[in-house]
Amino acid sequence: MSLITRVARVAVLVTLPVSTAVAQDSSRTPWVQEVVNSTTLGKRVVYVASPDGYAHGIERYGVLVLLDAGDLPQFRLGIAQAAYLADNEPGIPPLIVVGIVNGADRLHDMLPAATGSSVTEFKTAGGAAAFADFIVGEVLPMVRAKYRTLPMTILAGHSAGGLFAVDVAATRPSAFPAIIAMSPALWYNDSSLVVTYADAIAKSTARPRLFAASGGLESDIDVTTRRFAQRLDSIMPASHTFAYQRYPNDTHALTPLSSLPDGLRFVFAPVSLRDLPISSVDPTADSATVFSALSASEASYATGARSLLLPDAARASAQPARLPPAREVKESRASDRGVPAERQTLSEVRQRLRQPRRWLPRRGRYDGGHRATSEGSSSRARDGCTGGSGNERQAGEAVAEELSLGTLADSRLIEWILIDLKALLHIAKGCRRPQRRVPTAG
Repeated sequence: MSLITRVARVAVLVTLPVSTAVAQDSSRTPWVQEVVNSTTLGKRVVYVASPDGYAHGIERYGVLVLLDAGDLPQFRLGIAQAAYLADNEPGIPPLIVVGIVNGADRLHDMLPAATGSSVTEFKTAGGAAAFADFIVGEVLPMVRAKYRTLPMTILAGHSAGGLFAVDVAATRPSAFPAIIAMSPALWYNDSSLVVTYADAIAKSTARPRLFAASGGLESDIDVTTRRFAQRLDSIMPASHTFAYQRYPNDTHALTPLSSLPDGLRFVFAPVSLRDLPISSVDPTADSATVFSALSASEASYATGARSLLLPDAARASAQPARLPPAREVKESRASDRGVPAERQTLSEVRQRLRQPRRWLPRRGRYDGGHRATSEGSSSRARDGCTGGSGNERQAGEAVAEELSLGTLADSRLIEWILIDLKALLHIAKGCRRPQRRVPTAG
């Protein structure tokens, strides 16, 4: 290896956290500064950014641990990316973002013991194990004691932090359900860790979801990360979940722009609402098909949620209220009080939605093909309705009232299901199908 290549490698790792020394003003930052008096590492600083609305709610949140929080532009980017995905990607929940600030020697914290040529290049390396103990044994317990958290925890790191993330996946795979390694410096220790880490991860009985990424313009990191991905793909059992993404036009500094959001999408793929069976049900399907898809969606979501240590049912409070009957909703609307802020578990919503089937017409398929009766036709025409028998209209209107509670959406899973069911029942009334929108948080 040439001297120029070695100098370039060291320079990348040493100069990455460009904003470490910037003073913090808590009144101007979207996070709270916490101090951890470590028994092994001394006084360390941790940043904790809570989701919007955290202070006024009771919900619990998963945790995203971001390394290199001293690099303020990158840390701010990570907070913004997590929040934006939670608002716009169905299935990705809001997260508490915990930023880990390094001590005086960042590379000591991030790098495992040096071997080969790395011994002379990184003389202070070797603190990775102690740093991992600090995060798992001291930082996370502090965060869980002071904040409303779920067991779901993601570790994400870039460059030397990406190498540290892969090291954690290999040496303590049960510590994090998911790991995102962005541009990991796998060339360290003469690239020997490519094989060492891949083999350890493949043999592990724990199965964290692991995402790795590299840029086409970062030379040795790109080469070694691709080798790592190829080896892991070739030897890991089917029970393990791994994905690799390459960004051919990205330099080392730019890979977090794409790899963190892609990594979060990969992590939460098991609970993606876009892939639930209910989302692909034909709008003209009969009720049996709809409720079968609803059951399958519930089961699929529960399985995925359990794998991520998330609640396996959509639940926003310990004591969810019942779904008010249509009569109460009408009275509430008539008195201009609005709909009460009710919260439901998915199983409760499903059980409630089954009840109207006893008085739905037994036609098997609701296509709105009947001619409208003269009674009430003019008012329904104004609503865009095209027909439907009297029984269908009565049944459809009653069920639609049951489904008209926007406050049910304390989970986007429930809202997604209700959107499809509302569309189907709208057709049962002989009306035009409302435009389907991707649900938003709220």
